[in-house]
Amino acid sequence: MHKYYGVLGLFTLCFVGGYAAMYFTTDVYTINRDPAAIRNNFDFSHLQGNELQEAVKQRLLAGFEIKKELEGTGISLGHFAFTNEGDKKLACQEFETVTLRFEAEGVMVSGESSVMEVEGRCEFSADLTKINPLVVPFQKILAQNPGDGEFSFTEGRPVVVRFANLPDAWPHKWILKSVKLSNPKKSEGLLVESEEIAKYLGHPLVLTW
Repeated sequence: MHKYYGVLGLFTLCFVGGYAAMYFTTDVYTINRDPAAIRNNFDFSHLQGNELQEAVKQRLLAGFEIKKELEGTGISLGHFAFTNEGDKKLACQEFETVTLRFEAEGVMVSGESSVMEVEGRCEFSADLTKINPLVVPFQKILAQNPGDGEFSFTEGRPVVVRFANLPDAWPHKWILKSVKLSNPKKSEGLLVESEEIAKYLGHPLVLTW
């Protein structure tokens, strides 16, 4: 009897140990990549054409959020699922890059608006409803002299910030003018332009340093 329990205990220990090893080495992020896991109200796989375009653009903008983080200011967007070429996908499975274009409020140089572009990878949050924030370390930027050019930050989630037509002092209030999701392997992306932001939201989206 003791021998039986010993064998049973050894079997149980091996099973539990093996299961635990499998569980803790499984990529949870990969498990959550299933588009079926996204909430129904963010799932537009039943839409096509103009209806799909309007729904996904509204969803991107409705999820726009600015949060202060340790590394800087995080800018996030809404995430969604849709059908492309017959396959149901998450937005960040189809698109690799997020580009946000801002213009400084009331600031122009030689007749041209001051422009800031923030670009980073399209990565979705654990609950799939948000595109992970592009974190911009504005304090590091403000420590530099203003000028046209590019800042590249590689710590954490990499982000690139580009400036054009800057005045002698850093502008501190920026209005979102466009949102673009793109994939270098594909010719078509998703672009939300300035007039669509006004149409869908009815108010500007403002980023203040």
